[in-house]
Amino acid sequence: MPAAVAATLAWASPAQASPAHQAQGSQAGQAAEAGQAAQAGRVSVVIDSMSPQMAQPGATVTVSGTISNGTGQTKAGLDVQLWTSSVRFQTRDAMDGYVSRGTGASLQPAGTTFLAPAGLRPGATLKWHASFQVNTVGMTEFGVYPVTAQLGDSQGNVLGADRTLLPFWPGQQAAGLARPLDIGWAWPLIDRPHHQVCTALTSNDLAASLGPGGRLSALLAAGRAHPGARLTWVIDPALLSDVVTMTKTYQVASGSCSSGVVTRPASQPAKMWLSALRLVTSAQPTVITPYANVDVSALVHSELTADITSAYSMGYTEADHVLDGSFGPRIAVPAGGTADLSTLTNLATAQHIGTVVLDSNEMPPTDPAVFEDDAVTSVRTGSGLTMTVLLADHVLTGVLAAGDTATGVLPPSTQFAVSQRFLAETAMIAAEAPDSYRSIVVAPPQDWSPPAALAGDLLSETTSTPWLAPTALASLAQARDSQRTTSRQKPPSSKDSPGELSGSYLSTVDGIGVQLGAYADLLYQPSSSYVQGLQQARIGTESSAWRGDGTAEGLALADKLSYFMSGEESQITIIAAQQVPMGGSSGLVPVSIQNGSRHAIQVRLNARVVAVSDRTSPLTIGHFQNLVKVEPGQSRTIRLPVSSAPIGPTAIRLSLTTANGKPLTARATSLTVESTRYGRAILFLIGSAIGVLVLTSVFRGVRRRLRADVQVAPEDSDLPGSVVTGTSGARHPTEAPDDLADARRWVDDA
Repeated sequence: MPAAVAATLAWASPAQASPAHQAQGSQAGQAAEAGQAAQAGRVSVVIDSMSPQMAQPGATVTVSGTISNGTGQTKAGLDVQLWTSSVRFQTRDAMDGYVSRGTGASLQPAGTTFLAPAGLRPGATLKWHASFQVNTVGMTEFGVYPVTAQLGDSQGNVLGADRTLLPFWPGQQAAGLARPLDIGWAWPLIDRPHHQVCTALTSNDLAASLGPGGRLSALLAAGRAHPGARLTWVIDPALLSDVVTMTKTYQVASGSCSSGVVTRPASQPAKMWLSALRLVTSAQPTVITPYANVDVSALVHSELTADITSAYSMGYTEADHVLDGSFGPRIAVPAGGTADLSTLTNLATAQHIGTVVLDSNEMPPTDPAVFEDDAVTSVRTGSGLTMTVLLADHVLTGVLAAGDTATGVLPPSTQFAVSQRFLAETAMIAAEAPDSYRSIVVAPPQDWSPPAALAGDLLSETTSTPWLAPTALASLAQARDSQRTTSRQKPPSSKDSPGELSGSYLSTVDGIGVQLGAYADLLYQPSSSYVQGLQQARIGTESSAWRGDGTAEGLALADKLSYFMSGEESQITIIAAQQVPMGGSSGLVPVSIQNGSRHAIQVRLNARVVAVSDRTSPLTIGHFQNLVKVEPGQSRTIRLPVSSAPIGPTAIRLSLTTANGKPLTARATSLTVESTRYGRAILFLIGSAIGVLVLTSVFRGVRRRLRADVQVAPEDSDLPGSVVTGTSGARHPTEAPDDLADARRWVDDA
């Protein structure tokens, strides 16, 4: 390879050089270069490994990789030349410029050139390796050095290149390192909520994640295998609840809770994962997020701070139960590492949390020119309380995000790029100011999904690297770093976090919370587990997992909860006749409450007379016991005492509320009392008739007694059927038949 190429190295030629890396702190673009080359019709080269990954004096560094032919022609005469430098990077910015753009490095060829043994057919790949001596190159200082693998052909054309970083460690004394960097990991075990209003999980995705090669399985296995990394486990208690569900026979319902339900046997991987987690958390520091890792920033901005308190309380209770521990306010790790002062104030005052982990971009230095990276600082909240802030390195978070995979497997080039960049970034931080006492916080994305091998490699580097000292996050908060007093910009007073749940979304969820409050108030002495399940389902709708593309899934959960409660309340009905006749001025009107739900309820029946403007004496409803308990599947009847009813119809409006007066969705109904007053008139007539009968009977009795006083009757006395008045001899006709005779006789007998 001509030496003149060292001056230009073809970085300025897009047609010849490999594409520039776009994301700061990420070499993920290298991983897919071979596949992209095949589509673009190029020949490419990638670095898959380097041994050792940290060089020391006298070491021989061997670099290995893959050549891919994405063209339609056989390529012959291919070679790979390594390039490096004796000059280390002075700043992290310079190092990033080299990785992402190929600038800022004075390179020279190193070692022997790899020569392809034969032509490379279209679509074929070829493994390559080449080595160089660090002493020959002239590496002597502690720091990070560039390494480039350049692909060329026999005509001297540069076909492609790949870049990596090589930390060099000359020894503790030569490095001049006053103290290794304290490094603390926030190791996340967080997933989206799978709990819903019914006992069935929303999906069975956790089964794969907990199984061999799964995301959660890989994270737990890597952490267990490296106790020396002194991880701080960050755990969502909603995940614990879901895994506990899977340890027994469980159900999955992706749709409604009443249809499409699939029963699954108890999951052995879930049992093993939970058992292993209990062992880990009993010996290593653990931070519990609020239940479902709710979007704390969004809830503060929507003035739903009571839900934050509920989520934390619910989370501590669940974690205590599942992990057999005692958890409480320690450290907050907000979603995305972002929080404004209003959010921090809530965490400090309402949640009693003294330490928070934020992205380092949240509190940049006031003067970047004199800044030296350090993770520990503090901020005064709006309430006057001071919080310790642990700043997770933004670049490292981006590096780790490049190691995400949905399949559990990454291309070797990507896995190497992530682990090597992590090693180089930490070395660069230490080498920038070796005589200072400083710390690093590493916070992967909360949904981080690395292969098990990559997670293990990163923790191995953490424990074996001489410039790093693994430390728990809580210990970092007490560290006496020399750069802790560096002047930094404060978080804004109020600013939305990127992608946080919108106000309209939370308004919908809050409405369902009001509905849940009324439903819970309706229940009569419900079991604590039933109420807890309802609250967990509601809090789950406020999870930060529903940010961005997850909003639709969050709304679907909210709709299920609302539909369930509406369905339960719809089973509670008022039964009353549409029209009730009433003959008198008062009476009892029966009204029944039927409970068709599966739980005992306690409701209050509200009855009011619908006023009619032209009536001066309306019907009134007297006092009655309007608070009743109704067992599931039963009904209770209440009798309304009504009085002073005017003649004609009067409407009564009936509705139900909870015992505390919260309205229910049960449909209100009306009945009509039809008052005729006929009853009073009939009683008057009957009384009058009885009075007449009594008087008539008295008169008849007197007359009969007078007849009994006559001793002898003349021979020509009147024949039966005639009436004689006084002493007259006149004869009167026989009386007509007496229609009331039987009634009088009955009165006499009485």
